[in-house]
Amino acid sequence: MKDVITMVRVKPFRAYRFNKDKVGDLENVVTPPYDIIKGKKVDELQALSKYNMAWIIKNKPRDDDTEDNNQYTRARDHLEQWIAEGALKQDQKDSFYVYGQNFEIDGNQLFRFGFIGLIELEEFAKEAPSSGQFTGVLQHEETLPKDIIDRLSLCRSAMANFGQIFVIYPDHEGSVDHILEKNMEKAPIADVTDDEGIRHRIWVIDDEKDVQGISKNMMDKYVIIADGHHRYKTALALRDENPDLEVARYRMLTFVNISNPGLVVLPTHRVVQNLDVFSKNKLLEDIKKYFDLEVFDNKEMMFKLMNAKFKKGEHSFGLFMNDGRFYAFTLKDQKVMAEILPDKSPELRKLDVAILHSLVLDRMLGIDKEKLLQGTMKGGGFVVYVKGIGDAVDESINTVKESAQAVFFMNPTRVQEVEAVSKNFEVMPQKSTFFHPKVWTGFT
Repeated sequence: MKDVITMVRVKPFRAYRFNKDKVGDLENVVTPPYDIIKGKKVDELQALSKYNMAWIIKNKPRDDDTEDNNQYTRARDHLEQWIAEGALKQDQKDSFYVYGQNFEIDGNQLFRFGFIGLIELEEFAKEAPSSGQFTGVLQHEETLPKDIIDRLSLCRSAMANFGQIFVIYPDHEGSVDHILEKNMEKAPIADVTDDEGIRHRIWVIDDEKDVQGISKNMMDKYVIIADGHHRYKTALALRDENPDLEVARYRMLTFVNISNPGLVVLPTHRVVQNLDVFSKNKLLEDIKKYFDLEVFDNKEMMFKLMNAKFKKGEHSFGLFMNDGRFYAFTLKDQKVMAEILPDKSPELRKLDVAILHSLVLDRMLGIDKEKLLQGTMKGGGFVVYVKGIGDAVDESINTVKESAQAVFFMNPTRVQEVEAVSKNFEVMPQKSTFFHPKVWTGFT
């Protein structure tokens, strides 16, 4: 059987961009990605401007919606009207766009940059070729089985890409970054600081030699979906529905080099709730069978130990159960994971999330894969996923004090671990990674 030749086909495009002469400050029209705009935030964003992207990516349903007049047709109408009014103007030349973000983590100033371009859509790679270098599109994380019909309905109606899918790719020599850095010496075409203090800047790359250089240098790479698995699957569905339509064969992505010093993964903690049977003492006794357990009277000491173990390459977790104590527990022997996950690779078995999910959540607490899938970022189910940034730790502790049964604190997944598991064509448990900061919607 012949190998299926896959290749990362990246191409420039003529983006529609907001015309500042018409819309005013870009701060009032660009937004965070659709999946973190919820509740009152939608109203707040839409109140900023009649051209705010929330009018398109989060148009609200109405009681009188019909097949011909609904949130998706209204979004399409906004897009067409903005173009007609000159609020959105299309660039004259096929271009790539550098996207840089300045941000702070634990007092450290960081800068992450990559480029925005189109990729020719292809199915997720499932096996490596028998010879030659591997290229293609990889996923790294299981997706929660939420319906993609919402994003698919928007794409069907508007036939446009609004939000970014965030991917990472290996370029240890910096062949692409060299081109991006040269173009960042020019004045940016967009410069926005959001309400979290993150600075977003966009630079255009329209020099033909630079454009060709990026496309050529990406051909022998593979890309890993970092954030946007559902949106990529939506794009594949749209392509399959419209095989002869060029706009459906490509998807707009933000590409970031795995070696970029600003590429940061933060942890996602797990709050456990709604278990019919839960015993603090039994959980601690079960943990002691496989882990070294240490007890503290404050969270700072717990996290200090977790961090020290993380730097040593050991697998350590935190636990709070509203008994006045904080626990840190560290795996005694990695060999147990081969017994629990015999069909998985050594790279996957070594993941903290794999250890916690299989050994603690499933084996000790009875939260199997089916129960895990009921968990969300906003509540419900047996596990709530809490992004490890801002006041998340204190909020999760308060949740346990008020209603939940326990919270497990995690160290972050390393970028190298993401790469290693993806290259084995395996996927991590859901919510294994939290790439920070999010890429925003509306710049291109």
